[in-house]
Amino acid sequence: MSNITKNFILTGFLFLAAGVTLGALLTINSVREMLVSSTPGIFLAHSHINIFGFIFMVIFGVNYHYIPIFSNRPMYSEKWAGYHFYMMIVGVIGMVIGLALLSRAGIVLFAIFEAAGAYLFMFNIIKTFTQKPQIDKEPLKDERYIESDRIAVRFTRLSTPYLILGTTLTIFISLMPDGYIRFRPIIYHTYFLGWISMMIFGVGYHILPRFADNKIHSLFLMRLNLKLANIGVAGFVFSWLLGIFFGSAFLSNLRHPFGILAASALFIFVYNIWRSVFIRSGHGVK
Repeated sequence: MSNITKNFILTGFLFLAAGVTLGALLTINSVREMLVSSTPGIFLAHSHINIFGFIFMVIFGVNYHYIPIFSNRPMYSEKWAGYHFYMMIVGVIGMVIGLALLSRAGIVLFAIFEAAGAYLFMFNIIKTFTQKPQIDKEPLKDERYIESDRIAVRFTRLSTPYLILGTTLTIFISLMPDGYIRFRPIIYHTYFLGWISMMIFGVGYHILPRFADNKIHSLFLMRLNLKLANIGVAGFVFSWLLGIFFGSAFLSNLRHPFGILAASALFIFVYNIWRSVFIRSGHGVK
């Protein structure tokens, strides 16, 4: 495991400790009243440090470790990954303070740091995928997993556009007076349903059957999972976004059927992984 991966994960857990401590303090009535009176956006700050400080930092670190292994390609730039690390630290701490104080200038400034770090990460990962494979280094190659690994890599690649979308939306809403309040649920769904869920699908399909020394139960369900997840998440996010932007209840309500598709993809993933991990079989079901 590289130092950059260790740094992201360790820092993520430090942010988690800070977020959990703040959450515990907010359960005490007298402390909560004092914090809310002095820092009116403290609950927004609490959410941000847990999501962007803990979850995002850990996922970035895991990506820097596993994507070169998944794709059998070397990381394009360790130096860029280091820049990304420091941008995220400055961005998260600054955003937490800006949100706590409801300082629009602070939110905009440090959102730019977070966004710049995320764009640097995305470019680094895209450049990693476009490099030539390492012919003499295939540590996870196993003929039982060749096709499922190809599909798993598609999940990982397709997660990147959702990170781009979420990051871009974050920049735009930070420039709007009430943007963070109006569009925050959409941004969170873009990150969680799009980037994080797609990443979990890809990583889960890649490593969990290996842990059980079993092959994927169904490649058909895996491909269906990929299609439903992309159609569902993209439709959910864009219908909700356009509905709020244009003030259209019809467009906003379209997110419900798309949400069902996205939820169906999740259930397919759980079933397919459950069959792959807990039910021994000599032959996977095509």
